Amino acid sequence: MNVIEATLELEDGSTLSYEEWGKSTDRPVVLLNPANVAPGPLRKLAEKLSADFFVELVPLPGDKRGGDWTTAALDKAGAPALVVGYGQSCRAAFVSTRLRTVKALAVIDASLPHPTTDTPGVSTLIIRGRQAERFTHEAAVSLMNRLPYSRLYELEDCADDPATEAPDALETTIRWFMDHLPEDGPVEFPEANPGD
Repeated sequence: MNVIEATLELEDGSTLSYEEWGKSTDRPVVLLNPANVAPGPLRKLAEKLSADFFVELVPLPGDKRGGDWTTAALDKAGAPALVVGYGQSCRAAFVSTRLRTVKALAVIDASLPHPTTDTPGVSTLIIRGRQAERFTHEAAVSLMNRLPYSRLYELEDCADDPATEAPDALETTIRWFMDHLPEDGPVEFPEANPGD
């Protein structure tokens, strides 16, 4: 699958180059690449997902306008999308649910959202490496308990960088999540024990 380089434009005229894979008629996934993460592993994830999804890989600048770029990417995707936040881009993923219609969220190695304003009303999958030190199990469980319609999934034999350390498991987890979303409304996950 070939990658297409495209440009997002904000109302103020600023532009950001991004990449897209897949057919625009497939279910959209907006994959956010924070400024502090090398894009290579996320490009590989985008390429694999593009067999079944239309994937936009949006590199977010570190200038606190991640929510603006994310909403521009959602507008370009043209349909309610799964927004995948990675590390520091998770905050932009949470903010996007206040600004546009989002199908669901997946947050990987999450930076914690603001406790009172970033509560998405959509199905949210929280993904971390079981051996991660930055985003601890306790922090992940606390986030899951704070967000309705959320579930925690911990990748085995993985620490702080799931896209590099467990790329196949990460892809499988995101696919499972997308394949189990209802057409309308969030998933009402059954009660789970912490760490399930």
